Amino acid sequence: MKPGDTNLRWSQQVVRSLVDAGVRHLVISPGSRSTPLVLAALQCEDLRLHVIPDERSAAFFALGLGRAGAAPAAVLATSGSAPAHWYPAVIEAASAHWPLLLLSADRPPELHACGANQAVDQTRLFGTFARGFFSMDVHDGNDVLLNSAASITAQAVDLSRWPLPGPVHINLSFREPLLPESGLTAPLPAREARNDENRIRQTFPDTAVQIDYPQCIPTAVQVQRLAEQLSGRPGIMVAGATPFSRDEARALYQLSEKLDCPLLADPLSGLRFETGDATQLVCRYDTFLRDGVFSAAHAPEWVLQLGATPVSKTLQNYLDEHAQISLPIRVSPVGDWPDPARSSRRILHVDTLPLLQALNDSPLQAAQPEWSGAFRQAEQRVDRLFRKSSSLPLEANILAQLIRQAPAGSRLFAGNSMVIRDCDSFLGHYRKALTLHANRGASGIDGNVSTVLGMAAADEHTAIGVLGDLALYHDMNSLLAARNVKVILVVFNNGGGAIFSYLPQSELAQFEDYWLTDTGLDMAAIAALYRLAFHQVTAVDDFEQAFSAALVAPGSSLIEIVIDRQDSVARHQTFWSHQQEQPSAGCKSLP
Repeated sequence: MKPGDTNLRWSQQVVRSLVDAGVRHLVISPGSRSTPLVLAALQCEDLRLHVIPDERSAAFFALGLGRAGAAPAAVLATSGSAPAHWYPAVIEAASAHWPLLLLSADRPPELHACGANQAVDQTRLFGTFARGFFSMDVHDGNDVLLNSAASITAQAVDLSRWPLPGPVHINLSFREPLLPESGLTAPLPAREARNDENRIRQTFPDTAVQIDYPQCIPTAVQVQRLAEQLSGRPGIMVAGATPFSRDEARALYQLSEKLDCPLLADPLSGLRFETGDATQLVCRYDTFLRDGVFSAAHAPEWVLQLGATPVSKTLQNYLDEHAQISLPIRVSPVGDWPDPARSSRRILHVDTLPLLQALNDSPLQAAQPEWSGAFRQAEQRVDRLFRKSSSLPLEANILAQLIRQAPAGSRLFAGNSMVIRDCDSFLGHYRKALTLHANRGASGIDGNVSTVLGMAAADEHTAIGVLGDLALYHDMNSLLAARNVKVILVVFNNGGGAIFSYLPQSELAQFEDYWLTDTGLDMAAIAALYRLAFHQVTAVDDFEQAFSAALVAPGSSLIEIVIDRQDSVARHQTFWSHQQEQPSAGCKSLP
């Protein structure tokens, strides 16, 4: 078989295997060496293709597709330095435990280490951040080797999902000619009957292909021991920065009520947007735990922590403060070690839902009512502060108005660094079906816009990105893709990296030049360049009108919120200090 035909046949096997394993989206950055894979993808009706010229943006776009669709997406680039631009997204996917398929085209082995053009060593390019690496040297049409391509691809998708979800890299070496000599009409290989899907663990229940892994069920001994540790003692449950399913949320509510313990819900847990009534749900902890007197007087005897590390540094400090006297119980269904304080000696690696169900079926005794009552009173005290909206930072009022106006079912994305912390501080329990996402694996500002755009491309749900001005600047290239989707970008323009205003660096004479780094970019010009509807607002009433217009606009919109940075910092600090019986330098810490 001639090289061009061999390239296409191998690529067809890879593409079909991706689809059979549940991949529904392929993000393509144009190039020459990747041509065989593009041709195969064009023949596949079950795969949606997205063209993003900037490789860094393409990888984050694929990450956004995966977040919104709950199934891994794939990204494709040509040889050379092109796949190296995926690195930030690869780090985020690895750190956030999110599956991502990386398909890089390559020069054949005989063209490496000899000065050939665009021949870069792509072997294990992403080091320890990739869950796996697979190399395919496409060199002949042998049927045995062709069949291995399908198996290798299926293995790669499986590895991206379990036991520790993350990015997996497939590197394919193609020889010229890259176009098939027998024409472009060669049919895709027929789908094989799949009888082994029950082997595969269903990490993401909403994937297009429903596949079912064996669950990591807790043993009876584990459940009994844990029930004894929790029963009748004052403790707290922490739902971290991981989306919990509806069934998991209900089980969490039930367990917190049986134990009469506070359930502290990170904004990324999804619990703050559950429509049901949860009496033990606590959302304002980032504010009232700044009160050193309250924190010292309310030391839990145990902490049951589920999901990723919470956004709130205040909460983390509270947990660290009591780590020596409280029993830390951390639960993770995958093979990670979610313990930044290094206070644990053991992680309970079991699936969340069966553990919660087993605990709810156990005989449990509630703690003394004054324990959870103190947290509820603190929550109510902060809620009363929110009624004085005129004294709040503008960001708080904008976020509250956005939540009120966002259609039910909308997907929200909160940018790093300050926006997600404001969401943590200012968003309570809304009883509205929304989802909030953020790239908190590595917490970078790179790729935030691309991730939102990928979420918008996944389906018809409204996609809203709330970002800072530096996050927008850092990913401006991705706005080219905004013309093909509908997204609303709400940008807090506070003149650079305003989060540093809460750190000791703000006292340095060189603060503005070396930390704040205001770009001074004209956002109206940015919107015009990328053909976005534009609104600039300075007050909540103006935002309400601008957001309403953006919802009904046919295309994407950019809403700039002009923030007076110094006024914002002062209002943040005043708000937090109201929760402290003895205001201290704690107001100057990172929010």
